[in-house]
Amino acid sequence: MKIPAVSLGLAALLCSASPAAEKGGIHLPQTRDGLPLHGAGVLRKGYFFRIYVGALYAEAAHTDRILTEVPKRIDIHFFHHTPKKHMVRTAEKTLRKNLPDTAYETLLPKIKKLHAAFRDGEEGSCASIRYEPGKGLTYLFDGEPAVIIEGDDFANAYFSIWLGERPSSRSMKEAMLNKESL
Repeated sequence: MKIPAVSLGLAALLCSASPAAEKGGIHLPQTRDGLPLHGAGVLRKGYFFRIYVGALYAEAAHTDRILTEVPKRIDIHFFHHTPKKHMVRTAEKTLRKNLPDTAYETLLPKIKKLHAAFRDGEEGSCASIRYEPGKGLTYLFDGEPAVIIEGDDFANAYFSIWLGERPSSRSMKEAMLNKESL
């Protein structure tokens, strides 16, 4: 028996996961690790050069206390080759702005361990950091876990790069924390 293509299309639509949101031409799932997509933005250098789309997954009720022990995830979808050394430099600079010197020095071994697992971003690749209370921060590249760093204090400090008092990009922070950005 032949099944009309329209019926197959309708079945695929009805059986698919929740529809994706779109930001900068990147399709973002509505949920990751059981967390809903909260907000997303495009990081640019200058006006025209797009670096990545950053997406925050977190419960809306938690965004007013996002840098506490609440589950969260950030996905970074690269538009082009982005060297690891540039990501590390930005992360270290932003962590130094957000943390007291003693806290930075205490967390430095964990920061170095995480940065050692980083890979260059490539067009179409995705780097993610996921925090699970009591477990720690997991760094994933294209969905594959690369390293887990224990410690709630470390995870919250690292998320401050995007969501802290002095983020690497204020516009990215505002987009990630704004459900209306989708």
